[in-house]
Amino acid sequence: MTFTKLHLALLASAVIAVPTVATAQPNSDERPARVGFEGGFGIYGGEINCSNSDGNELCDGITEAAGLDLHLNYFFSESIGIYADVWPMVHTEDNWTFTHNVVTVGVKVRPAPILTLAAGVGSAQARVSYEVGPFEGEKKSEVAPAVFVSAAVEVLRGRSFALDLQARGGLGFYGSDENDTSPDITGRNLGLGAALTWF
Repeated sequence: MTFTKLHLALLASAVIAVPTVATAQPNSDERPARVGFEGGFGIYGGEINCSNSDGNELCDGITEAAGLDLHLNYFFSESIGIYADVWPMVHTEDNWTFTHNVVTVGVKVRPAPILTLAAGVGSAQARVSYEVGPFEGEKKSEVAPAVFVSAAVEVLRGRSFALDLQARGGLGFYGSDENDTSPDITGRNLGLGAALTWF
């Protein structure tokens, strides 16, 4: 994955913040529990890439991207819950913008108090908008099946919020049919960033 300036800024922030936060964190016994409803957003740097069924890379030039997510979770206990997540990644260049949006629902687990893993299924859609002189236009792909995975490490927890550093990936499978289960094109969102969640 190509590192952008946003990647470097996020990594630098993490390196600086983690030791400070670790000394300020309460003992695990004193941490407020994360149970019930949660909601928040994240900001990510990363890339959009895609390949066809022959394995050839497509999306030439559509690599570096930035995005955000909106997420809603419900934890039945401190270790397992469910989620809904909307995650567009956007690449803008000259007079056109490419967006790949992945929307999923699934399961989140916390094998440790500061580690959250997620996996889910849903839908994806690609969109290109452009402007040439006085002309503007937009094209959208079909809505396609998608899968999602993420891993997050909590670096700060307050009384009603938490800040996580997160790596995530989402895949959209375009063009498959009943006779051919392999997709014609696979689109990918890859992101590294930080998410703020209230509980």
